[in-house]
Amino acid sequence: MRRTGAEARQRILEAARDEFTRHGVDGARIDRIARNAGASKERLYAYFGDKQALFDEAVRGAIERSSMAVDIEANDLVTYAGRLAAYFFRHPDDLRMMAWIRLDAQCERALMVDSVLAHQELKLAAVRRAQAAGIVDATWDPGELLQVILAISTFWAKASGTDGLTEGRCVEVVQEAVRRLVAPAQ
Repeated sequence: MRRTGAEARQRILEAARDEFTRHGVDGARIDRIARNAGASKERLYAYFGDKQALFDEAVRGAIERSSMAVDIEANDLVTYAGRLAAYFFRHPDDLRMMAWIRLDAQCERALMVDSVLAHQELKLAAVRRAQAAGIVDATWDPGELLQVILAISTFWAKASGTDGLTEGRCVEVVQEAVRRLVAPAQ
């Protein structure tokens, strides 16, 4: 049975995600991606152009999935941080894909996609509302605060499985750290 173009493209993207998760953009090999997807290298290049564009698409998917899965509800950054840590605890491949962005400056362009920027703006607005309501320390730059919360959440999620760290304990630690971080000055 012959696959449609959309199905072939999706299989290539899934194989690429697996390859990039393991090896990053520099260590990934197009021939392995094509072989694991059951596609030719020519087909892969026809759909994605080059390895960097394929990586951008794969990492964009991880960013979009995590952004859409975990929103800031009722301007509650503490709960958001815990939910974010839990998401990454359960989706270590998305966490690993996003980690490659920090290791390779070329990969940062995946952060500039409209859908990613839109989710980021919603989160920044929630931080500003929480600051205006006096729930969050207003001296924080909203963007910097979100980056610190992401760093705390992803660090503890990455530590999953070490020293018996459970998802529940990971969420507790992250929420307590963020609670202290955002508390308005007395």
